Amino acid sequence: MSSPEPHRSSRPGGHALVEQLVAHGVTRAYGVPGESYLAVLDGMHEHGDRLSFVATRQEGGAALMAAAHGRLTGRPGICMVTRGPGATNAAIGVHVAAQDASPMLLLVGQVPRRERGRRAFQEIDYSVMFGGIAKAVVEINEPARVPELTSRALTLATSGEPGPVVVVLPEDVVSGPTSAPVRPVSAVADAAPRGEDVRLTVELLESARAPVVVTGRCGWDADTTAAVRDFAERSAVPLVTGLRNQDTVDPASPMFAGTLGLNTTAGLPERLGAADLVILLGSRPDGLTAQALEPALHGARVVHVYPGADDLGVSVAADVAVACSPAAFVAALPERIEPCDERRRWADSLRSAFHEAHDTVHARDPAAAFMRVFDEQVGSDAIVSCGAGNYTAWPQRFHRFGVYPSQLASTSGAMGYGIPAAIAAAFEQPHREVVAFAGDGCFLMTGQELATITQYQLNVLVIVVNNGRYGTIRDHQERVYPGRVSGTDLTNPEFVPLAEAFGGLAAQVRTPEELAVALTKLRQADGLRLIEIRTDNLPK
Repeated sequence: MSSPEPHRSSRPGGHALVEQLVAHGVTRAYGVPGESYLAVLDGMHEHGDRLSFVATRQEGGAALMAAAHGRLTGRPGICMVTRGPGATNAAIGVHVAAQDASPMLLLVGQVPRRERGRRAFQEIDYSVMFGGIAKAVVEINEPARVPELTSRALTLATSGEPGPVVVVLPEDVVSGPTSAPVRPVSAVADAAPRGEDVRLTVELLESARAPVVVTGRCGWDADTTAAVRDFAERSAVPLVTGLRNQDTVDPASPMFAGTLGLNTTAGLPERLGAADLVILLGSRPDGLTAQALEPALHGARVVHVYPGADDLGVSVAADVAVACSPAAFVAALPERIEPCDERRRWADSLRSAFHEAHDTVHARDPAAAFMRVFDEQVGSDAIVSCGAGNYTAWPQRFHRFGVYPSQLASTSGAMGYGIPAAIAAAFEQPHREVVAFAGDGCFLMTGQELATITQYQLNVLVIVVNNGRYGTIRDHQERVYPGRVSGTDLTNPEFVPLAEAFGGLAAQVRTPEELAVALTKLRQADGLRLIEIRTDNLPK
């Protein structure tokens, strides 16, 4: 814990808020400026050498950047928006952060206190609006409490299960004077698992003949992924990743057995039906993952490890429920649990089946040839992002993700996530290659943020997979209502000149060979680059 600052001379509440953010190590905020929080922006001018404001082109993009920042770093991503329309536009990022368990702060302007409850211009009750999706809604009603409540919100966003916290800032509070000092920063402690829970888990592992670990997305870092891999390989415990969590397990590990959720490895749910122990590690099973796990959960014992105690027992009934992070749990286990021959055969069978399924889908899916070219040139160290749509199967199914973090993909199914997420990655890890995949429909949800890439001279490669439709919805439509197409066709812009209009370099390709040429050329350049892959010539 840091020492409290001495009594401060008076300054606006907005300046005090910025000082508190700086004390917590915040260096960047995303947003669209608004008159309701001009005093905060003025505070950022005062402290611009320590905290910068990234001006985006729409609040939804800013909020998605903040959510991706939290996912990427484990520290709260900061989004600042004005009251009313600014807050409603930003709501998508709050929902994404909640579904992904990503720490985030949405700082939203509010009408002056004297106007509350009078249907003031752009007034919204944010406790009602965000109460069902945010981890908490904190309204600061006194300038003197700005440091205290800002610090509390930052701590809350990262404690237990991380998530989004909305901080409401009445205009007269951030412009009003306060001499309140910056609050000391308290580190969020990682709870250790109970000894009894560890003992029970070890007993279950020792007796298991067909165990499996399913990794989620909460509480991971590069050290944790390495520790989990080491334990699994020493103990012959297969590893399966949940929805959009492929970067939590090195695919080169002999224990990696596939993925659940969207783009589930073919046949994996049925094979897991023979499991006798399922360990959910940092996982809060979403509907898709839980559905794929259903065969395994019928007869297996279950250990559920998750930082948020409130989520234990909600989606899955567990024999052992442990409220801690994956890192703390694995650290408490013995280095090795001696595997029996039967368990080794189980692990080998899952790995062999994974390779067979992998080779089969690579042979029959035309997207595989494009992604083979992509992986040959880009490699596994890149950070790859995507939003929602059929095209996400290209990176999700065929790309080999590398060291954590290398994947930014929301579990909420939010279209438009890929480009804002790539922007956050380019800011936070400028030494790594950053690639955003987007469908033609997904791209135009947040495509205006190409201007943000250019304005801040970021290095981002955007790959637009263009099939001229809302592909996922069209597939469902043709399955449920065959021959009755309605509302799913799209008329698109020319993506190459559009990217060039934003100051980028661009190319259009139709074959894997053309993609190889375009990647070779554009990856030699910096800044914004875009490749449009036209898929109208590919077999459906």
